[in-house]
Amino acid sequence: MLVSLQEMLQEAERNNFAIASINTPNQISLRAVIEAAEDTGMPVTINHAQTEESVVPIEVAVPLMLDYARKSTAAISVHVDHGFDFNHCMKAVRLGCTSIMYDCSRFPLEKNIEEVRRFVDIVKPLGIGVEAELGAMPNNMPSDVHGQETSDLSDLSVYFTDPKEAEVFCERSGCDVLTTSFGTVHGVYAGEPNLDIERIKKIKSLAGDVHLGMHGGSGTPFDQIQAAISAGIKKINYFTAIDTAPAPYLMKTIQEAKNPVNFCNLANQAMEIIYERTVEVLNAFKNASHT
Repeated sequence: MLVSLQEMLQEAERNNFAIASINTPNQISLRAVIEAAEDTGMPVTINHAQTEESVVPIEVAVPLMLDYARKSTAAISVHVDHGFDFNHCMKAVRLGCTSIMYDCSRFPLEKNIEEVRRFVDIVKPLGIGVEAELGAMPNNMPSDVHGQETSDLSDLSVYFTDPKEAEVFCERSGCDVLTTSFGTVHGVYAGEPNLDIERIKKIKSLAGDVHLGMHGGSGTPFDQIQAAISAGIKKINYFTAIDTAPAPYLMKTIQEAKNPVNFCNLANQAMEIIYERTVEVLNAFKNASHT
């Protein structure tokens, strides 16, 4: 069933778990993630990122995502991940997305607040949830795209969200979810993760009714993720580890094949692996309620 992100987050706050927010840039991952949500009984947010436009345009992806969500027995919301461009986000509004991340974190604090507030004032009457970001999320995904280059990961603390700025942002922006930086990275974590759990608690104490989000879950041990959930994180973007999971198995299948490999068989194998990985993630996010 198609539900709002706000409704999901209220349940997550009541029961101390986190909503998994997973990109589904193709039908294989879309089917696998939906099935995992149904089998675990966990609500899930399925995402289309603006950076995935070259893979599948939003006009193609979102109608399919909405159709799957409406037909599912699980609670599913349809979300835009890292919408950097106002016009792109408005396109998502017209297509029927239930929530949108309008990412203006590249701007100074005041400009970030101003842009997010303008967007919130437009879409809030429509019941659309808004996610924003404050602080910088370092990147560990090699890219030739300007602005998405691999970050200097030698000292992650330089990217951290300032709690006092977060308090101001939450008071003035009107966002539903604030994604913060406290030690995770986009892509697979390099080195030993060490999340600043006390920073999450501080921001949570200052955020009022705004829910807290975390990006860059891949490669972070589940015990640290669960500690972050208990400290106040209620929406977690988790994608790279799921997206890259099938590759080693598919490569092995191709290398060991004695006959030409059927693409449909590879697709089915990939879907099964994505499903299994997603189930593992959803159970870890759910089990935080018992820690």
